[in-house]
Amino acid sequence: MNQPDLSSFRVLLVIAGWLCAQAGGLALDIGVARIDVTPPEPIRLTGYASRKTNSAGVEQKLWAKALALGRDQDRPALLLTLDNCGIAEETYQQLVSRLARKARIQPARLVIACSHTHAGPCTTHWAPNIFAEDIAREQQAVIDRYTAQLLDKLEEVALAALRDRRPGKLSWSQGSVSFARNRRVVVGRTAQFGEHALPVLRATDDDGHLRAIVANYACHCTTLGGEFNQVCGDWAGFAQEALERDHPGAVALITIGCGADANPAPRGGADGGLALAKTHGEELAVEVKRLLAQNFTPLPGQLTARLKHLQLPFGPPFGRAQWEERAQKPGIVGYHAKKWLARLVRGEKLPETLSYYVQAWTFGDDLALVFLDGEVVVDYALRLKQELDPARLWVTAYANYVPCYIPSRRILAEGGYEAEDSLWYYDRPGRLSTNIEDLIIKTVHELVPQRFLFDKKKAELPDPKTPAQALATFRTKADFTVELVAAEPLIESPVAIDWGPDGRLWVCEMYDYPTGLDGKFKPGGRIKVLSSSKGDGRYDQSTLFLDGLAFPTGVMPWRNGALICAAPDILYAEDTDGDGYADRVRTNVTGFA
Repeated sequence: MNQPDLSSFRVLLVIAGWLCAQAGGLALDIGVARIDVTPPEPIRLTGYASRKTNSAGVEQKLWAKALALGRDQDRPALLLTLDNCGIAEETYQQLVSRLARKARIQPARLVIACSHTHAGPCTTHWAPNIFAEDIAREQQAVIDRYTAQLLDKLEEVALAALRDRRPGKLSWSQGSVSFARNRRVVVGRTAQFGEHALPVLRATDDDGHLRAIVANYACHCTTLGGEFNQVCGDWAGFAQEALERDHPGAVALITIGCGADANPAPRGGADGGLALAKTHGEELAVEVKRLLAQNFTPLPGQLTARLKHLQLPFGPPFGRAQWEERAQKPGIVGYHAKKWLARLVRGEKLPETLSYYVQAWTFGDDLALVFLDGEVVVDYALRLKQELDPARLWVTAYANYVPCYIPSRRILAEGGYEAEDSLWYYDRPGRLSTNIEDLIIKTVHELVPQRFLFDKKKAELPDPKTPAQALATFRTKADFTVELVAAEPLIESPVAIDWGPDGRLWVCEMYDYPTGLDGKFKPGGRIKVLSSSKGDGRYDQSTLFLDGLAFPTGVMPWRNGALICAAPDILYAEDTDGDGYADRVRTNVTGFA
């Protein structure tokens, strides 16, 4: 018998689980866009109760910007940033509905983050008591007109970013800046000095050219004081300007962390704080520029998004006598109480809960982004960074809609503006319950996979090998070659593979092993299909075909779909509408142990 010639035999090996991503990250479609949202006419600026007139000009344009991630078949995600103090829930929900209808964007895959500039225009129904008096009818008409235009532009910039998508790569790093100062140190019994982390997301095209920068910092946009009555983005606006100046062609997006109890320092001044706002913006841009000159951690092309809608309980309500007593007081306390007394007279009931959204995006094992509604105080970020791995965590507040301040248990015990007084401007009926911190943190843990929990022992382990380093450890006979086919984060936790007749690689991932996504055996197994965008046989694209499987163990392409083993069943799954995801799943055989 003739022996086979092995001189040109090559072994194709799928290396995963213990490999990090290839340098530069894995390809995904990325789109960016921006649109001018500067009010076209004088309008009441929000943020400060002391302002009593319409805006007196424009110091700086305001922008809405969008970053689109993923192909249509991968269910794309959209991150929008807005130079404004905040929007109401109804505005957020209208945008969600529009993008779901026109672009099939799922709510969990849409985030809109406000910069919280206090030199931006009022928007309809947001912080309606901000001036502690009724807004004149003609001024309210301008606000309503602007809000309608803003909603149209948010939709427009989102769709523009989706149209702009082309292959690129994502990576991230983290630096720090120091102009935020915790404002409660003076009045509180506990010193919390804030958070100075500056996580930065970098989006490039296939050739490495910078397309977008996202930076997140936990600080109020209040360098400009109430006496400054011109439209302006404050330090966040000037940071964007500086970044786009230093990196021509790139779009800069700024989000805000848990900085509800942190102010920029210094702030204000003879010019209302304008020079200092520019200085703070430049400081942030300089740090981003320093980071961009160094190595970034590449991120996988597959984004997992989760969203949960909560009802945060209010604390014990005021009684009728308390409302009447408060109504006699001057300023915001009396104005707020009179409005609620009038509602009670009409037979309306005090709401018992506050609508609230918690959201999380995860990129493989490399990065978890948490998005929280409202003006969230620093305690939330500090606690999350104790319970989750701080080296892989990014926390953004002022996300989606801004219902009010979100105080921690500590701040509720101490009292003060963030715990109570601020809520009257938002027209809330009372303080929030001391239970809200635990409820929000618990929800974050439900949405962020357990693998992001902080593990001290794991933190002490050496870094994983790169694919090149790993390949160098293999020893074969001279006639054999080991080649890398796929690695994290293109695939994760693979247990079975099979090639289809078209050359695509089908991968079964037991992503939920050993205790499920939530530690309570929630199914999370997945089937992915790997393909080559250049047709050269090198897999650089990963499409999620099916998820939510309970500990799957096998996959085989068959007919127009695939057979999948997930005991006790053998399933048949098929994509019938061409979006890459299986929309027809049936059980072919069952009863296996």
